[in-house]
Amino acid sequence: MRRKTKKLLFNSMGLILLLMFMVNITILVSGVVISDTVTLSPLGEEIIPLKIHNGDEVLISVEMSSGEIYVEIYESAAYPSMSYYEEDWGPVSSTLSAYFEPTWTDTFYIVFYNANTMSSASFTYTINHDQAYQTNLIINLAIAGVLLGIILVVNFTGKKNPNISS
Repeated sequence: MRRKTKKLLFNSMGLILLLMFMVNITILVSGVVISDTVTLSPLGEEIIPLKIHNGDEVLISVEMSSGEIYVEIYESAAYPSMSYYEEDWGPVSSTLSAYFEPTWTDTFYIVFYNANTMSSASFTYTINHDQAYQTNLIINLAIAGVLLGIILVVNFTGKKNPNISS
């Protein structure tokens, strides 16, 4: 009896330590940063698809070297036709620093568009996506850990019938 109690105690402590380790790792996960320097030809565009969750914040920073561009954000349903945009800024000719925070989870397309028909536009952009959905990840890992713990406890504490031979 004493041996089963020690075994159960060690299994429980190991499970608790594993769950604490997983929670600490998921807290350390940071957001996504996309950065690039682009030269768009006349009527050219640069498109960045980004899965954004409800409550996430996206910071878009643009610094122009030459020309001017428009920055637009489309949801996945409106993207191919580009008939409806969620946000737009422009024309940007020097710098832009803008926030976007959607109220639903979707794939959004960030489009940098050079509307000029004669000259190119050069710029550097940085997209900083702070992810708030990590809380859901922690909850899911905790639930999975609890279920795993229940399975282990039931498996190790189950009584064996001495009359059954293998």
